Amino acid sequence: MSFQSLLDHFYKATGIEFKENKEIVNRKVTRFYEDKGYADYHVFFTAIKNDKTLQQELINLLTTSETYFYREFAQIELCIQKIKDLKRKVKILSAPCASGEEPYSLLIAMLEAGIDLNSIEIYAIDINTQEIDNAKKGIFQHRRLHKLPAKLQERYFRLVDKLGYEILPELQKHVHFKQMNLFDPFPPDFSNFDIIFSRNMLIYFDRAMQEKSEKIFYEKLRIGGSLFVGHADKIHLVTPFKKSINRGTHYYDK
Repeated sequence: MSFQSLLDHFYKATGIEFKENKEIVNRKVTRFYEDKGYADYHVFFTAIKNDKTLQQELINLLTTSETYFYREFAQIELCIQKIKDLKRKVKILSAPCASGEEPYSLLIAMLEAGIDLNSIEIYAIDINTQEIDNAKKGIFQHRRLHKLPAKLQERYFRLVDKLGYEILPELQKHVHFKQMNLFDPFPPDFSNFDIIFSRNMLIYFDRAMQEKSEKIFYEKLRIGGSLFVGHADKIHLVTPFKKSINRGTHYYDK
């Protein structure tokens, strides 16, 4: 079996296609299976097809992301305005959520805007089990907080060691984290969202998976709900989404 065979298997399992940087991915995977004691791709590929835990470890290795609080803050500001306009309980999905920076950024921005967190439900999913575990712990290295003003760092975090900052427990309880693939069956309560954030995920999918993702997002939104994606993400409008622009920020309304 070849490296490409493993990439094909990874694509079927996750929807993720590595179009670029294949040499980097190859080096990562080679180092991974050698550390695990496998002799070559053939032996490793055979093992991974029969060992879901090993497969998840590989998924974790290749889907770890580097993100930070208050990324693309203009989208967060627009989200806050939409929440205020609704004047009722609001349901939000963050997919993927990485290690929690995005849903926690939303919570901090809501508090700063005077929004009652009891009127908010945030659900957050990621395919990476390690990222979800870290999100539930709520501890972040300082570099993840570099976009947050110092006063917000002091207000919503406490130092737990030289490199780690824990977000306040009273914020953590407002986010429901779940490890899952976007293409897995959704639990019954993961529906009727007013806002979906899915930034910088679609860039890793081919067109077929991008269109499949768009259909899932459309289905999971309420009528009048909004989808926010990253600037490089592709929405092909295979659904009746209406593209909108507000102060230079793009989003899609159902």
